[in-house]
Amino acid sequence: MNRIFNQLLNVKGTVVEDARIVDSPLRPVPVLEIRVRPRKGMLRCSRCGRRRHGYDQGGGVRRWRHQDFGCWRVELVASMPRVDCPECGVVVARVPWAEPGSRFTKDFEAECAWLMGVANQKTVSGFLHVAWRTAGDIARRVADRLRTAMPSPFDGLTVIGVDETSHRKGHTYITVVVDHERHRVVWAHDGYGRDVFDLFFQQLAEEQKASIRVVTGDGARWIDSCVAAHCPNAERVLDGFHIVSWMTGALDQVRKRLWNDARRAGDEEATSACAAPSTPS
Repeated sequence: MNRIFNQLLNVKGTVVEDARIVDSPLRPVPVLEIRVRPRKGMLRCSRCGRRRHGYDQGGGVRRWRHQDFGCWRVELVASMPRVDCPECGVVVARVPWAEPGSRFTKDFEAECAWLMGVANQKTVSGFLHVAWRTAGDIARRVADRLRTAMPSPFDGLTVIGVDETSHRKGHTYITVVVDHERHRVVWAHDGYGRDVFDLFFQQLAEEQKASIRVVTGDGARWIDSCVAAHCPNAERVLDGFHIVSWMTGALDQVRKRLWNDARRAGDEEATSACAAPSTPS
């Protein structure tokens, strides 16, 4: 039986000692309690993460919420031994199934973070039976873990694009920087202008700035000044979207002027020819 639960948990460095169902009127649903412990030789400091010698068995047991098994709510229960760390002192040992200080297992937090990407926070909290704020805290912890494990999005930038866009009916602006070669957004910040674009370059190391060869964008002068200050060797290029937009606007202005001239002259044939809006080919 313990071997089956060990495979179901699928947590490295963990041994399942016992499992039981607790059905109490104080709990809204029955709980499957699984008693676990780290494997021998797996004791690590919860602060620095290094292997340390055990100090004692700690002062009791702790519980961690795990992913549900069907209709059963699952909780992992384990004693919390302490280790003697020369750098951090006597601290609680790290467990392989959860992050230090968390009341949830890594698998549960990963599930919560994934659901937050496809549903709103209120729906996720109701589905997982956790508090609304707890769901948000879990998603932030998972995002921080992924951010530290992933390489910097600013490494290897060679061709970038910058533009501002508005939302909330044009009252709020956001500046977005994209990596044209990898086709992804690498940075975004509220507002627009040189002060905002400067914040992007302030996060880059000198080597990362030097690797940028091309910067695309519209004709805003604040883009030119930022590129000249931070990447003087980069080439400034107007992007095709804005060029086509400007050309379309110029053609519409010419069409309107010709239509007004033909209307004043009473030339109905020319007025009809100018009535259709111009479209880029």
